[in-house]
Amino acid sequence: MLKKHKFRFWATTNQVSCFVDLQNTSFDLNPGHKTMYNNMLRKNLLFIFFGLLSCALSAQHEGDIWYFGKNFGLDFRMGEPVLLKDGAMNTHEGCASISDAKGNLLFYTDGVNVWNRNHEVMPNGTGLDGHVSATQSAVIVPKPRSRSTYYIFTIDAAENDLRGGLKYTEINMIADGGLGDVKYKNKALFPNTCEKITAVVNQNQKDFWVITHEWNSNRFVCYNVTEKGVEEAPYISEAGTAVKGNPQNGAGYLKASPKGDILAMTFYEENRVELFDFDNSTAEVKKRFKLPAKTPGAYGVEFSPNGERLYIGSFETGVIEQYNLNLPDKKAIIKSRYEINKPSNFNLGAIQVGPDGRIYTSNLHGAYIGVILNPNSYGTRTRYNTRKIKIGKNNGRLGLPTFIQTYFSEGSTKKRKLKPKPGSEPVVTQTQTTTEEPEAEVPVPRPMPLYLTVLVKEKIFADPDDPNSEVLGLKALDQVRLDMDTGKKQLNYQLKEDGKKRLRLNPKASYKFLANRNGYLTNHAHFVPEEGIENQTLEIILEKIFKEKEIVLENIYYDYDKANLRSEAFPELEKLLRILEDNTDIRVQISSHTDCRGEEKYNEKLSQDRAQSVVDYLVSNGINASRLVAKGYGENLPANDCSCTSCNEDQHQQNRRTTFKIL
Repeated sequence: MLKKHKFRFWATTNQVSCFVDLQNTSFDLNPGHKTMYNNMLRKNLLFIFFGLLSCALSAQHEGDIWYFGKNFGLDFRMGEPVLLKDGAMNTHEGCASISDAKGNLLFYTDGVNVWNRNHEVMPNGTGLDGHVSATQSAVIVPKPRSRSTYYIFTIDAAENDLRGGLKYTEINMIADGGLGDVKYKNKALFPNTCEKITAVVNQNQKDFWVITHEWNSNRFVCYNVTEKGVEEAPYISEAGTAVKGNPQNGAGYLKASPKGDILAMTFYEENRVELFDFDNSTAEVKKRFKLPAKTPGAYGVEFSPNGERLYIGSFETGVIEQYNLNLPDKKAIIKSRYEINKPSNFNLGAIQVGPDGRIYTSNLHGAYIGVILNPNSYGTRTRYNTRKIKIGKNNGRLGLPTFIQTYFSEGSTKKRKLKPKPGSEPVVTQTQTTTEEPEAEVPVPRPMPLYLTVLVKEKIFADPDDPNSEVLGLKALDQVRLDMDTGKKQLNYQLKEDGKKRLRLNPKASYKFLANRNGYLTNHAHFVPEEGIENQTLEIILEKIFKEKEIVLENIYYDYDKANLRSEAFPELEKLLRILEDNTDIRVQISSHTDCRGEEKYNEKLSQDRAQSVVDYLVSNGINASRLVAKGYGENLPANDCSCTSCNEDQHQQNRRTTFKIL
């Protein structure tokens, strides 16, 4: 006989719940067709399940609303981000937000408190053991196949010597009328972790990996989050350099690539970044290679949505470096280094990719949120706008929300929704492309012309023959050749007596200038126009070449009785490194001196070792060793010839100097 059946089927995968109603379907249930019916039903349910799974993985709207910093937020649901000012959170650094599958805000946290979508603290939502000064104080991970359970993973900060380690808190979103509350909090997982945490989807496409790094070791620590909850046995890999020393070296970001197959980690105190391969089926981490120490205060780091570009931010200089990862080997990748902006007065914080496929940046005490408009591109086509979203003077903070990185993979960045003008036809949305060309956007009026005045100057020394004498000011330098690189062509100019050149530039491009003159060290500068300013100025200073004259390198300090460089020395050494890179035809001698205390022979050896440590640093950053000479003078050439027993500490410090001279 024929009989009609209704089937109601709920399926939930990765926070997407779907309802399937199979009705008015006739099946012949006589014994001869029973097997056929069972097989057909089984195939239908499998088809539905995998269709739902595919739907779930492409519905990445959980990162559509951000809350961060001084009560600010960004809403990406209309494509172009809208600034929000209703946040209840005021945090210096780390934070995390989460929305539902449709992009509606659920809750956010600074690692200490949890606020619901009404910006009220959740019941039991205080006292989490994260830290507002941790770089990445928290990351939020949903429980697979659950519509209501989320986990907040928190970590401690350097201010607490990183003792608190990794813990997690469970959120129940059904409670409190759907606003959520904290079911339990601060369940300990692993002690003594760095201020670094990230998360990616497991290769099985349903579970998640939460990844952090142990303090005072080279061990990565990973936890698997499944439909059963958080597996409390960690997956541990030894890879790369140990993170140790000053607890501040535990600061800085850990990020995963959009595909979850590469990790990038900044070493804040050591001014560098390491790359690792990550197997997101086994959680095994293997070192790829170390990038040169060219980033003073390396802090923020991010991958482009297509995973082919890496961006590194300098806390000290505000410069963002770009590397092309789509190259065949380490040497080529390192050589691809490109600075997409010029140094600034602000301390650069987070670099975070958004659901629109752009990358956003924060600046401590800055007035704007910056944006990298075309992060999949390379070089001048990247287009970095430092003044994209105005938040007000001194309102900038260091942090932007930490997310599961695979939310923003190239296939998951959502279509851009462009608002039509009143009375016009609706605008057809276009998916962001990943070609090297700038993305298509709403037509805008022709930009105002930009005029840039380049000024080349030299220092005025109190003693014209002493590069260590007081600098009285600057004066214009004539007979300078100025080369301008637009990325497509190179132009050159000869500057007149006033050392000045006025140029008309494209406000949407970026430029590199190289200034050189006989008898002076060549110097370069990058220039990215500031939006809305018609007349801008770029100043380049050329240093006179004082041959066989020692020039003191300031702030080159060593630990007592040690020859290894301290982190405070790296910014000054970067200046020397830049001189050597711009002037490939010069050779220099690095000299080190001690004060008069200690045995003479011992001081000679110590100073030689210290000079050699500077040479080794320069060689490790690509300078040919044949261009460098290390020389230790011990106590034989004091800068301050005071009597040893009567020298005060300042005079001893003047004698414990490191210098360089052009040979």
